[in-house]
Amino acid sequence: IYMVGEAWMDNAQQMAPYFEGLPSNFDFYYGFTLKDRINKNKGNDFASTIAGFRNSYRGYRSDFIDAIFLSNHDQDRFANDLGRDLAKEKLAAAVLLTSPGKPFIYQGEELGYWGTKSRGDEYVRAPVKWTRTGSVPAASLNGKVDNAMLSADIPVEAQEEEAGSLLRVYRDFARARNAWKALARGEIEEVASPNNAVALWTMSYDGQTVLVAHNFGSGTPVITPAGYSTDKLIVSNGTVTAANGALALGPYASAVFLQ
Repeated sequence: IYMVGEAWMDNAQQMAPYFEGLPSNFDFYYGFTLKDRINKNKGNDFASTIAGFRNSYRGYRSDFIDAIFLSNHDQDRFANDLGRDLAKEKLAAAVLLTSPGKPFIYQGEELGYWGTKSRGDEYVRAPVKWTRTGSVPAASLNGKVDNAMLSADIPVEAQEEEAGSLLRVYRDFARARNAWKALARGEIEEVASPNNAVALWTMSYDGQTVLVAHNFGSGTPVITPAGYSTDKLIVSNGTVTAANGALALGPYASAVFLQ
């Protein structure tokens, strides 16, 4: 059991001193950075930026626990900020679950819930819709529920049956994180990227290392990262082609390889 603080400051450096008194803090700056980079189709500095945040926190507590997340109940939905683009939402899920720290998922995010606070906080707080025929408790939200968002394809039941659903991406990458200690407990180390849209890093822990690759862009870059083997793919999302040392990542695709 440990305490997680919520210190929403102007930047990560201002929040870092709160680690003196708390073992963990919600990392707003992680989500802000990820959203900014995805919308700019720029991944090549993501790993170094996140590593910089972590170094700031480590200066105040060596055993800090970084509580990373995309968005929460006081913010517009992350999907909304990504233009309700499903490919970008899948990328965000894959990045979150291959980053160092302890990931938190705001309920509904794994289903692609969208909405803004402009008409009231309730519009970003709809409970999970489990089945196609079920409903959410609108009365507890003062009737402020966007039923257009709660479409037939968004419930858990529907997404469990769809091989390419957002929920499947969350589950696939969560399963990989639980299976590979380097993903669950490793430290991020940037790998120089030859393409502005591609984020590359390694995660290492207790003798195990994985290579993480994400395409933050809409193109299909081909890269040749050192130290990866095409037959050691752990988990992927989107179109990923690995052969003869070359790695082709389709639009907003992700891949993790055991090194």
